[in-house]
Amino acid sequence: MAECLSSNIPRTVKVNKQQAFNVCALTTGDPELESRVIVTLGNPSQKEDFDLVIFIGGAFLPVEFNEYGVFIFEEPMLNSCALLFITFKEKGEYLFELDLVQDEGNLPLANLTLEVTAVKGE
Repeated sequence: MAECLSSNIPRTVKVNKQQAFNVCALTTGDPELESRVIVTLGNPSQKEDFDLVIFIGGAFLPVEFNEYGVFIFEEPMLNSCALLFITFKEKGEYLFELDLVQDEGNLPLANLTLEVTAVKGE
């Protein structure tokens, strides 16, 4: 069994311009495996420097990071992709660590590091 996370977010984006992207959780094993995706900010103080929403069940839901810069997506669907929209409000370097973990035993299944640079628009 092999699992992976992938994303098509651009590595450079413009401040104040909404960017759509996907995060995909894939497996060659059991697609019904109970798991979750834990997203950790490299710098938790940046959690107010961007707006992030996820499209689930026909609705846009805000993604909110806790005071430690962590968000847990409890219901990922393996072998599918989540549609997200992000708008950076401040220029800078942003680091996102994504970990796919199995619910039972909190076992790590896959990891993805995303580095995004937000630059001033023209």
